[in-house]
Amino acid sequence: MTEKDFIHNWVFDLRNGNLKKFPEDFVNSDNCYEIDLPAKTLVLGSELFGSYELVDMKGEKVFQAEDIFQAKYILYSNRTMPSKLMIPVGKKDLERTVKQYEKYLDGLLGEIIKSFRNEFPEKKNFFEAANTIFNSLFLHRY
Repeated sequence: MTEKDFIHNWVFDLRNGNLKKFPEDFVNSDNCYEIDLPAKTLVLGSELFGSYELVDMKGEKVFQAEDIFQAKYILYSNRTMPSKLMIPVGKKDLERTVKQYEKYLDGLLGEIIKSFRNEFPEKKNFFEAANTIFNSLFLHRY
């Protein structure tokens, strides 16, 4: 197996049902509110007194998040570029949801690296392979 095959196999496996969906697989609250999103790529903008701007690729402000957890929640959810998004009302629910997803991503990254090291024990570029897999799936860890 080549590194290219390794990456392809991981991407294929995750893309075909073995990748949890955010936020659907992580939200533990029925108490949510809905926001509208532009259904395009968003990035974290500037921070001012604990609130964060979310901007599109042109740098235009799309949303003002109350805190880093709300900003992360929206950015993680934006992987599929929804036009509407349900967000937990409670700050603790929101924070817990984001932390669970980040723990999941960290675990996934650990599995990829472990698998790479087992397959290619002499190679050290396991982070490059993991980054390629994450980028291919539009996964980000903020």
